Amino acid sequence: MATGEIDRLLNEREAAALLGLSPHTLNRWRVLRTGPSFTRVGRLVRYRESAIRSYIASRDVPTADQPVRKVGAR
Repeated sequence: MATGEIDRLLNEREAAALLGLSPHTLNRWRVLRTGPSFTRVGRLVRYRESAIRSYIASRDVPTADQPVRKVGAR
C-alpha cells in the first residue's frame, strides 16, 4: 500500500468474496480464532483489505520448481 493510502475496511460478505469463501465459513473461522485478522468498529466486524491480502499471501505453498525460502533468510 502506498504512503497516504487508506486501508479499506471490508464487511464480512466482501471479505468472504475476496477469499472465495461463504460468509458462514469466515464467521466460523473468526469464532475459532483462525483465518485473517479482523477488527471491531463498535459492534461491527470489519476486515482490513491489507489483512486479507496478507493472509492469502501467507498461505502460498512453494512448488517443486520454486526454491524453498527459509525463515529469516534474505
